[in-house]
This record gives sequence, C-alpha cells and structure tokens, in this order.
Amino acid sequence: MGPITSLRDIPRILQRQWRVVALILLVGLPLALNYALSQPRVYEATAVIQIEAAQVVERLTNQSGGTTSTINPDSELDLIEQQLMSRDNVVTVLDAFDLWPDDHSTTERVALLRQAVSIVKLIDPEQAWRPEIQPSGLVITVQLDDPEVAAAVANVFLDRVLAEAVERTSGRTTRTLEFLVSEETRLGTEIDALEYEYSQFQQENAGSLPAAIVTQRTQLASLTESRIAIEDQIIELENAAGQLLAEAQARRSDLLNQRLDLVSAAIDDLETAIAAAPEVQRQINAYEREITQLQSELEVITTSRAEAAMNQLLDSRNQAERFEVLETAIAPEFAVSPSRRKIALAGGIVVALLALGTVLAIEILDGRLRSPAQLERELGVTPVIAIPNLRSRRQVQRGRLLWIGGIVGLVVVIAGLARGFWRAIARTVPMLQTRATHGLAQRQGR
Repeated sequence: MGPITSLRDIPRILQRQWRVVALILLVGLPLALNYALSQPRVYEATAVIQIEAAQVVERLTNQSGGTTSTINPDSELDLIEQQLMSRDNVVTVLDAFDLWPDDHSTTERVALLRQAVSIVKLIDPEQAWRPEIQPSGLVITVQLDDPEVAAAVANVFLDRVLAEAVERTSGRTTRTLEFLVSEETRLGTEIDALEYEYSQFQQENAGSLPAAIVTQRTQLASLTESRIAIEDQIIELENAAGQLLAEAQARRSDLLNQRLDLVSAAIDDLETAIAAAPEVQRQINAYEREITQLQSELEVITTSRAEAAMNQLLDSRNQAERFEVLETAIAPEFAVSPSRRKIALAGGIVVALLALGTVLAIEILDGRLRSPAQLERELGVTPVIAIPNLRSRRQVQRGRLLWIGGIVGLVVVIAGLARGFWRAIARTVPMLQTRATHGLAQRQGR
C-alpha cells in the first residue's frame, strides 16, 4: 500500500519534506508573479456608425421594363473596409501614433494593427439570408495596450469611414453624371454628323430615291415615245429627199438628230438612276438603321443622366443613404485581457500543487516505513518498542535556523506579491480618476 494510507499522513510528509516544499515555493511563486506581471493589458475601444437608408427612393424603368440596378450597400462597405485596411492607410496610422516603433518591422506592425482593428457590420440575423440586405450600422473595435491610444485609433478609423463613404457617394454620382453628359454630347454630335452625311447622300442621289422612281419611270416612258417619234420623222425626211431642197433637208435633219441625241442622253441618265435605285435603297436603310441605333442609345443615356442628376440632388439634400456617428470611441476604464491578479493566484495554486505532488512522489518512490502503524499495516506485525530519532543540540539549532530562513523567505515572497499588486493598483487608480473626470466633463458639456 506504500507510506501513504490516509490524509493524516500528508501533514507528516510535508513536515519531513519541508525543504523541498520551501524550495519549490521560493522558486515557483516569484516566477508565477513575474509571469502575471509580464502579461500585457489589452484595452478595447469601440466606435459605432449608424447607416440610414435613403429617405427618398426613386425607381426608373429601362426599355426592357425592369428597374434600374443600384449598388449593394453590403458590397460598398466591403470596398470601404478594404480601402481602410490597405497597407498605405495602415502605415499612416502607425506613424501617426508611433505604434510598435522599435520591436517590429513594418510588415509586422501592419499585421499587428490589422489584427487589433476589427470592423463588423450590423445585420439583422433574420434578414441575413437576403442578398440585397442593407447593414444598419458598423462597429469599429480597436484592442491595444493603451486605452487612450485605442480610443484615438478607433476614432481615426471612424473619421476615415465617414470620409470614404461621402467621397464614394458624392464622387460616384458626380463622375457618373459627368460621364453621362459627355456620352450624351458625343452621341448628339455623331447623330448630327450622320444626318448631315445622310442628307448629302440624298441630294447626290435624288434621282435614285425610292420616292422619285415612279416619276423617273414615267419620264423614261415619255422620252422613249419621243425618241421613237423623232426616229420616225428622220425616216420620213430621208424618204422625202427628192421633194425638198438639199439645204432645207440638211438643216431639218440636223435638228432632228440633235433632238434625238438629247432624248437619248436623257434616257441614258434615267436608266442609270433607275439601275442605281437598289443600291441607293440599301445605303438609305443603312443610314436610317445607324441613326435609329444612335438615337436609341441617346434615349438610354438621357434617361440615365436624368437619374444621375436626381441622385446628385438627393445626395445634396441628404435624402440618399447616410453614414452618421452613433457613438464615438472613448478610453475604456477596464482591460479586457485576463486579470493579472487571477493569473498570479492561479500560478500560486499551480506551484503549491506542484510542491505537494513532488513531495508525495518522493515519499512514494522512497518506500520506507516511518511509523509503527505503517509497519503494522504493511507486515501485520505489532512492534514491541519504537526508538525515536534523537537529534543533538546542534541539529536542533540548525533545524530552527532553517525554519526561520524558510519563514523569512516566505515573508519576502508574500511582500513581493503585495508590492506588485500595490504597484498595479497605483497605476490603475489615477487612470480611473482621470477617465471619471473626463466622463463627468463630457456629461456636463452635454
């Protein structure tokens, strides 16, 4: 069964192994206290932004019958967060507050600040499944070892979120309106140039236009009849050659031939114009189709420009989506990190359990029988006599000195613990008083 048979044996074991217990306590308790005091205090500052939906919602229909699409507010917040957490912005904040200046590289400092800053969107859990859900707010949380710096950094990110939101809203509407105005001007110029080119083409091909083809065919038939009549007159003149004077016959023949040439030339022009009518019709269709397409694009651009102008008007009157400060970050009064006192207490308990376990293990491994009761339990033999362990006066004095030294060491350790706690309290009380005064001043100002 070993030397330990009941709880009553533990005090005697501690009395015999007090040197081991004292050594473990003298070494372990300062280490536990040092570990507790070395743990950094982490303070959490929080700023809250309220996102108000647009007070006036305008719905414009496009040509396909649907409503115009809008930017998803959730995606917009993601873009703002990415902009804030970019390397350049983070380095600017690090340099402004001189965070981790000596112990870490720039890359490590950027990673530490990104880890310390948290931006969370406030979304109704019941509506989170909807893809077009609009967050109702934004919570900016900063965790640092200095409460004042944590609050200042949170407010810096708060200001940057507001500035970025305003820039994106007003800048987007302005850029959109400028783009649509420039597109409207470009399309108007192209339509004017195309219409002028179309009119010039119609003027150059007036005889081949669809509206003139019927008239051209009528004129062609009339001229054909005139040519036939002139040819008949020429034939009659040639048959009557002996009946007229040679000079009169020649003059009349010249006149008839001239009339025939003019009529033939006119017939050729009409035939050419009529033959070119299909190609002219194809070119006209191409002009009209291109003009119609540009006019359709111009109608879409004009509608979009009107919508962009309305959005700009709503933004100027604060009727569009707005970001408002609900709570600015203030310096936290208490740390969110584990309490140093609790850590020190837990460390002391662990050291005490370690000392107890060590002496119990030593006793178990030793295995010696140290009392008549143990002898009787182990061997079943009742001892006749027990000779006590007699010590000389020098040994007794040495034992007393060791006891006194152990007590003094224990008092020193307890004094060190008390001193550490008092220092922590001394650092905390003025800070709490300052924050209380600051909070009272803010309340009085309100």
